[in-house]
Amino acid sequence: MKKALLLAVCAAAVFAGESVLSDEKQELLQLKREKIREDITLQKREWVSPLRLSLSINRNKSATFQESETKSAGVDWSQDLFRSGGIGYSIDQAKALGMSRLLGVDREEAEYLKQAYTLYAQCERDRLKLRQNELTLHNRDLDLFIITAKYKAGSADISELNRATIDRDTARTALIASKNVLRNEEYGLKKLLGEAQIDPDTLSSIPLISKEEYLKQHLELLQYEAQDRSDEAGAKIVRSAYLPKLTFNGSYGYTDYQSERIEYAGNNYNYGATLSMPLDINTKAQMLSSRLQLLQTRTARLDRSQELEQEYAMRFFTIADYEERIGVAQEMLVIYQELYSFTQQQVTTGAKTVYELESLGNSVQIQELEKEIQTHNILIEKISLYFDTKQ
Repeated sequence: MKKALLLAVCAAAVFAGESVLSDEKQELLQLKREKIREDITLQKREWVSPLRLSLSINRNKSATFQESETKSAGVDWSQDLFRSGGIGYSIDQAKALGMSRLLGVDREEAEYLKQAYTLYAQCERDRLKLRQNELTLHNRDLDLFIITAKYKAGSADISELNRATIDRDTARTALIASKNVLRNEEYGLKKLLGEAQIDPDTLSSIPLISKEEYLKQHLELLQYEAQDRSDEAGAKIVRSAYLPKLTFNGSYGYTDYQSERIEYAGNNYNYGATLSMPLDINTKAQMLSSRLQLLQTRTARLDRSQELEQEYAMRFFTIADYEERIGVAQEMLVIYQELYSFTQQQVTTGAKTVYELESLGNSVQIQELEKEIQTHNILIEKISLYFDTKQ
């Protein structure tokens, strides 16, 4: 447990450094976060009403040709002082909703990183596969050469020659396909990274996240939790909207009036408070709707949590399968090494050919490469689990 925790800390320290994503993607993600933070600040202050300033000049001429002019300036303010808790709930909702949106950006970045590191690991793996396919093709060439010689000597029939020919053709096709796969992966990686490069040492530091940590820190579940808090605050806001509300109203102004008969100038003001409560036929429906939205979010989170638990189990058993393949490759490696040593002795006595020895040597390399390939497959599964969680 301590070792896993240490690996996780080391990995977090490595990935907390400079991002491997292209400059454009990093800038886009940063701009999204900055906008969300500004929106949070704005929404937290939405309950504060603005002061309204006014300035007017009016000239009037009556039907009796009397003229007058009125100049006025003023400020007025209508502010809710109490909404049965609605003010506090609106602030809570702004924070929770903002956190949910920030986690959404974190998920977007994590998805980019997961794609990048997965593609990098796939490229490393498929370069090994490419080398493995080259060795396999070389062995099929040797097999075809040996069986052709035997066929001409009358010690092999046409079916053996056909099988060797087909096996060589299959190996060539597999080599061409592996080159194409690797080329596409390298192109996809270039699109994600631009001119940036991934440090190979970061791959070896990626730990296998435990199921408990995976479910506790999963970005999607954390986003659901933030959305839950937002919906809960929203339900409370709806409820408070139908409860008593206290509002302060005030204004202050200056008026200058001039006409042929009268002139006056002076200040005017008024202030007061209003206690109100709406009586709405839709109250119950609105409150029920907001409550159902909250229950929907909670149910969706529970459902997704169960899906992710199964997904973790699937990846965990997939890793176990890859580890089993490593064991099989190791067993085959021991067999081929023994055969190689035996054949090497037989070559010196003339009982075996150098072609057979070369084929066995290639088979030894193929099994060594197979172990590395399965190690990279395990790493790809770890990458997926790691970047799904908040680091």
